[in-house]
Amino acid sequence: MQSAMNSASRFELRHILETSNFQQAATMAFACLLVALLSVIGSGCVLESVMRSHVREMILADVRTMHELTQSRSSHQVAELLRQRDLYDRRSERHSLLLDPQGKVLTGDATMHEVMDCIASRCPDNWRNIRNKERQIMGLVIELRDGGRYFSAYDLQPMLERTQIIPLMAGAGLFLVLLGSLIFSLRYSLRKLYRIERIHDALKRFASGDHQAFPPHDRSGDELDRLATEIYRNLERINKLMAEVKGVTSHIAHELRTPLTRLQNRLVSAAEIATGDVREALWMAADESERIQSLFRAVMRVGEVETGRCAHLFEEFPAQDLLNDLREYYLPLADERNSPLVLSIDPGCKIWGDRALLFQAMANLVDNALKYAPRNSTITLFARHRPLFATLGVADHGEGIPASATEQVVERFHRLHTSGDIPGNGLGLTLVKAISELHGGSLRLSDNQPGLRVELQLSRAIP
Repeated sequence: MQSAMNSASRFELRHILETSNFQQAATMAFACLLVALLSVIGSGCVLESVMRSHVREMILADVRTMHELTQSRSSHQVAELLRQRDLYDRRSERHSLLLDPQGKVLTGDATMHEVMDCIASRCPDNWRNIRNKERQIMGLVIELRDGGRYFSAYDLQPMLERTQIIPLMAGAGLFLVLLGSLIFSLRYSLRKLYRIERIHDALKRFASGDHQAFPPHDRSGDELDRLATEIYRNLERINKLMAEVKGVTSHIAHELRTPLTRLQNRLVSAAEIATGDVREALWMAADESERIQSLFRAVMRVGEVETGRCAHLFEEFPAQDLLNDLREYYLPLADERNSPLVLSIDPGCKIWGDRALLFQAMANLVDNALKYAPRNSTITLFARHRPLFATLGVADHGEGIPASATEQVVERFHRLHTSGDIPGNGLGLTLVKAISELHGGSLRLSDNQPGLRVELQLSRAIP
């Protein structure tokens, strides 16, 4: 029970009540309660009917006995017998009254006299049924042989009060059983909700790019476990298909690299001996061939980094050295655009990773910043030291990237600016993300207010 309450604290009550398991249990409990209520009412009516029938039989037996006694005795003698009976067999719910031929009370409860003298319109026969708040009287009046009258009656009220506890106790017991079933169904509802939440979280992380996030399955064999197993197989299939697509892309790029190199060499050779417009067209074709080769090289590089097949050597080195080399490499282009490259490095910040790959990743980020940031704006290269990881990144003051597009821009060949004014192939951030994941880290894109801030969070442990 305590574990159920601890689990309930992690979910809103609305979520628990909306589970199909709890709704089914609540529906069954409501139906059973309704049946129990009807049963209590019905059983009360049945018990009252049985009680009245039993009392009626007791009255008839008493009257038959009294009739036999009066065949050989007078009313006064019968009165003496009734007194002796009441002395040895007194019952609070039993009432009797014996009158002589003149209507004088010989023995019994004198309060029954009013009940006996019921008017004909209300009591068409010898049976008397009087019901009020205090008692329910059922009795029978008979004429004796000497002209007297005898009234035998029972008060049903105390009898019915004693029997009413039976359906009430049965209903209370059933209510406790149903309450217990609801509590147990709450526990199972929480367990199912927790399992569904884990499946939902795994699918959400998979959709966000974590292709190693799979829903857990506990091999219990129930419907949720079968669903989780089927989802697991489908996600594995998706990963396999994605790997095949990436492999096919890299294979095509590798196979076409040699023919394109030969084609470019021939175009260059032909351009060198050609003249006029033909020469210019040949040089343009050679440039286009070089651009295609550059795209294929980028595709192959991304594939190598994503699969870990690229050459890499992890070591610890100062972040200051990496950013200084990067700044020196891009300084001429930055000066041309009048965009200062500013370094912001935490003292003693060190990076664990492959220096060449991280240089390539940071170079892609600086290249994007120089492309998209306006002229005369500052570009910041930063390195931060954290207890569990280190951060490398670039921040600019350009247009930035909408928050809704941060997941799409790291996909292959995805570009926000599709115009031909800005060169690119849509693989830069894809490569940066692959390098960060190779280092056991992640890529984060955020708003620099204004501009874009791109961070590589790198694990400080050995991958």
